Amino acid sequence: MPRRTRPWVWAGRVLFGVIVVALAVHLVVVGLDEADKVASGISAVVALVAVGTPYLLPPPSPGGVPTPEPDRSEDTGAAHATGGGQANTGLQAAGVERPAQIARSGDATADGPGSVANTGVQLRRRA
Repeated sequence: MPRRTRPWVWAGRVLFGVIVVALAVHLVVVGLDEADKVASGISAVVALVAVGTPYLLPPPSPGGVPTPEPDRSEDTGAAHATGGGQANTGLQAAGVERPAQIARSGDATADGPGSVANTGVQLRRRA
């Protein structure tokens, strides 16, 4: 995708101004009836070019949208939760849909009702 640097923005503005002035001069010189006929022809050509342009441009680069870097967790150690508690030594995120990599996770132990232990990836619902 082209970058919008200051020189290109100004070049576009100048070109637009030249087109507006040329249109005004053309209307004055040839009259409205003749200008209407010419404008109809130009509009048809521009419409056809607009419809055909996507097929004439090169295809998008392979890969499309770049994939974000994965979240990483290594050597997490052990997680032990008791009595309804929570223990996490890995990744914990709220509703995030992105890649994650876990290497050498530790042991997770949860004792008792409602206890949660995690040494990998734990996704929570967004509030």
